[in-house]
Amino acid sequence: MAVPRTYHASVIVLRKRKLGESDLILSMLAGDGSLVEAVAKGARKPTSSFATRLDLFCESEVMLARGRNLDIASEVRLLNSHDVIRTNVAATYAAAPMLDCIAQVALPNLPVEHLFAMSSSALAHFDDAREDQMPSLTAAFLVKLFALLGVRPQLNLCVGCGQPLSDDANSLAGFSFDDGGYVCESCATGFERVRIERSTLQWAAAFLGSTFDEVLAFDADANASFGVLHFANRWLRETLSVNSKALNQLLTCGLF
Repeated sequence: MAVPRTYHASVIVLRKRKLGESDLILSMLAGDGSLVEAVAKGARKPTSSFATRLDLFCESEVMLARGRNLDIASEVRLLNSHDVIRTNVAATYAAAPMLDCIAQVALPNLPVEHLFAMSSSALAHFDDAREDQMPSLTAAFLVKLFALLGVRPQLNLCVGCGQPLSDDANSLAGFSFDDGGYVCESCATGFERVRIERSTLQWAAAFLGSTFDEVLAFDADANASFGVLHFANRWLRETLSVNSKALNQLLTCGLF
């Protein structure tokens, strides 16, 4: 059966790169969770409708024509421009790591179930979030992303013996990035581990097991959110070899 030359896709625009004098190469997350790269011809012209419908963070319905190397975007219908993210500096800094990480882990023709829906929901929740709540949405998204990709850290139970993470007087807990999770004191000699704030592991577990509505209701303070973000940043490097420039910028921007 012949493959149709044109197809429709729901997309979230992740990256834009200049091509020639007026075109753009777009990296987009498709509705099935795979990565789509396409050329938007004339998108940089002031009169082009692509400028607003295929901007970063935009969620759109696109008609694409299959090309030899890159597909060609033609008709575009804007579904959600996510204006809060695109026009608010704090929101832009907070949400940018989501796009950056998706762009680095999503692959062409390799669907990831629920990734598009989770990404769309996370971005939509910025509409109702206060600026100080925005880093918690990003932190929650990242730990949920790990679970979807099959590299979920073990946050609640010791990877050696299964003992639960406890609340005790010691605010630091052992964690092994090599072995993928929390390490209790009894198993300390058998693992190469680092010390992490116990509350960071607890917040990461809470974010992982909660909806984005519930994450906003937690009203986590900056220390909690940024603790999880720092943890997620190292987990990205250690397990997925992802170095997110946008996440590094969020961690050092001083806006929150």
